[in-house]
Amino acid sequence: MNLLDLIFPKRCVVCNRFGGYLCEFDREKIKPAKSFCPVCLKAAIGGTTHAKCKSKLSLDGLICIFDYSTPTREIIQELKYRFVTDLANILRAEIKKTKLLNRYNFDNFTLVPIPLTSSRKNWRGFNRTEVLGKLIARRLKLPFDPEVLQKKKETPPQAKLPRKERIKQMRGAFRLNTPRHAEGRKFIVFDDVWTTGATLKSAAASLKRKGAEKVWGFALASSH
Repeated sequence: MNLLDLIFPKRCVVCNRFGGYLCEFDREKIKPAKSFCPVCLKAAIGGTTHAKCKSKLSLDGLICIFDYSTPTREIIQELKYRFVTDLANILRAEIKKTKLLNRYNFDNFTLVPIPLTSSRKNWRGFNRTEVLGKLIARRLKLPFDPEVLQKKKETPPQAKLPRKERIKQMRGAFRLNTPRHAEGRKFIVFDDVWTTGATLKSAAASLKRKGAEKVWGFALASSH
């Protein structure tokens, strides 16, 4: 045990037990997410967008690993405002264990995290979707490129907004750093949590408007 652990002992983010940021009892509560179509939100094999739901700018599919419930919710919320290496390591271990990702073939895809505006990133000191996106890219053995998308306008915290307002706020929120960067390419856009999907849908539309061939969404957790 190091000096910091003696001064600031680690507690489980759920039950406050001493010993670590997630006790074994609460670790066992981590639940897998269900697969669903990102357009109609009904069950879909592997999260592939139903043929009847597809449009020119829609996501081609969606992968969510965990259900956004205890303790996944507490871990992600803790990571939202301060990056704790031990919490990231917990997620890394759980991502590594999941067999869900073994069924997908994402050859020639590039993983792109949802960006923050530069002012918000400077205020927080890091972008959690960028940190967590790297873990997913390594797990899928994909190129990782945080420079593809740029968030061009500040939006209020999405968790505090009703569904219609989230969709409205995220419309046109992103642009490409290099306009022709998406042409003919395949992408996975990554966000930490899927709620209404407004963020991932807006990012996908921005990429497809600039000629992206395919765009899948990927969220660490889903509240659907």
